Amino acid sequence: MASNPPAVEPVESAELLARNLWVGARLWAAAQGFFFVAFLFAFFYLRALNSNGGWRSLPKQTVADPSNAFGIAILVCVVVSAGLLKLPGITSGTSWRFVGLVSLVLGLAAVALQVAEYTSLGFGPTDGGYASVFVGWTGLYALTVLGTMYWMTTVIAGSFRRPAAQTVLQAAEAEAVAFVWVVLAVVEVVAFILLYVVK
Repeated sequence: MASNPPAVEPVESAELLARNLWVGARLWAAAQGFFFVAFLFAFFYLRALNSNGGWRSLPKQTVADPSNAFGIAILVCVVVSAGLLKLPGITSGTSWRFVGLVSLVLGLAAVALQVAEYTSLGFGPTDGGYASVFVGWTGLYALTVLGTMYWMTTVIAGSFRRPAAQTVLQAAEAEAVAFVWVVLAVVEVVAFILLYVVK
């Protein structure tokens, strides 16, 4: 009784995988951008509505006022981290690994700073319109950054295991994570302006 040989899965070329990563990164970045537009809308809508003068009012005659020091530190970590990945020629090899690791540390520092800020806020998501937008936006942003840092970790780890012949794929992975991270950095700049400056 003759047995049939196992079916062989066709292997996609590195160029096709790179193109898929390019398209997927743009779709994912657009999804992230549209997700945070909801908080942008909530900010302007609740601020304009200002129900009972409670946009930033808290009990005991105080207002919701987060620390500008934390806001600036988070902003700097995110912008520098994303900027490093967009340096010219940083898409493959040992330079990508080093810059990727520095960017990863800065991204994780931004998440840690956000968690630290929550311990000193003095208000929660139920303390008015501003407070709910602030906690919702920054909290979900921190989770999104954490997920992006996980993705970056897998790309960095893959660069150590991948043979030199797959540099096209490595460059595509580095470019994809960098593109999404830059879009999230733009979201952070908008969040900083609205939540810490405009209020």
